[in-house]
Amino acid sequence: MLDKALKFEKAFTRMYLEDQKYQKYCREISTIRGNPSTDDWKNVKAFVKFLNIFYQTTLKFSGSLYATSNSFFHEFFNLRNDIIKYTKSDDLTLVDMAKRMKSKLEKYWGKFESMNMLLIIVVVLDPRYKMKYVNYILSIAYGTLLGRIKSEDVASILTPLYNHYNDSFSENSNDNIEGDIGITSEPGDLLQSQWEKYIEEEGNSERKSDLEIYLIDDVVKIKDFNILSWWKASSSKYPIVSKIARDVLSILISTVASESAFSTGGRILETYRSSLSPKMVEALICTQQWIRLPSKECKFEDLLEEVQKLEEIEEEYPDSPLRID
Repeated sequence: MLDKALKFEKAFTRMYLEDQKYQKYCREISTIRGNPSTDDWKNVKAFVKFLNIFYQTTLKFSGSLYATSNSFFHEFFNLRNDIIKYTKSDDLTLVDMAKRMKSKLEKYWGKFESMNMLLIIVVVLDPRYKMKYVNYILSIAYGTLLGRIKSEDVASILTPLYNHYNDSFSENSNDNIEGDIGITSEPGDLLQSQWEKYIEEEGNSERKSDLEIYLIDDVVKIKDFNILSWWKASSSKYPIVSKIARDVLSILISTVASESAFSTGGRILETYRSSLSPKMVEALICTQQWIRLPSKECKFEDLLEEVQKLEEIEEEYPDSPLRID
């Protein structure tokens, strides 16, 4: 609202000079407030400038059509740097606001150890930044020595996390191999398969893990980057790391999107419209969301291919409630 009011600064000034009714109104309430003064407009500009930082950050965190977890690290330290910068401003109004916001920030986020490390690890899993970016930001925020210690803390969590996923992946693979051996192999083939497995493990001990390969590879420089599509395409090159990325990128930074969905459901299913079936409520909510989405060109071939895939799923799972007829 304040940014809209700024556009009418000259209008308020002219109205105060020329409109007698407005002058009378301002005189009547002058004991509490009157026509905005020059200092008032100056304060409004300071407020808008400062609050716009939080507004833009909130918009990015509350998105529901893209991954948001990989944006937390950037936005948090950008916000932190802006607040610190405004504490040194020449504008006393900004300085006062910034100091109070800094104390709140330090209260809830001051300790690095209290942060959820997955929100930092997910930046490492962003191929545009990786570990070098985390090292760089932490060294700026906390100094070279302390920043290096905090970077080591992040790495000390990333490695066990990778080992956990790697062990789970290996167990699933071994179960499949043992199942196949028990059904099809002859007694002599069992030793052969064990020998091949031993040779493979020996080779794996000398090879670098896909996490090490991923961290060594160059960062990606793409203008319109979709991190989910990139990991989908790179899952064969980094099989274990892609599974970690899949799980970590699904973390929502904000609950705004889910709360909004419940709020929409409450407006549809109200006191006077409470006998709608769950399927109808779902259809109304989804239709409303689709209508609000920006329109984009759809090719008939793509739609036909999607329908064919749905028909194949129906044939495979005939009892599924998700049917298109």
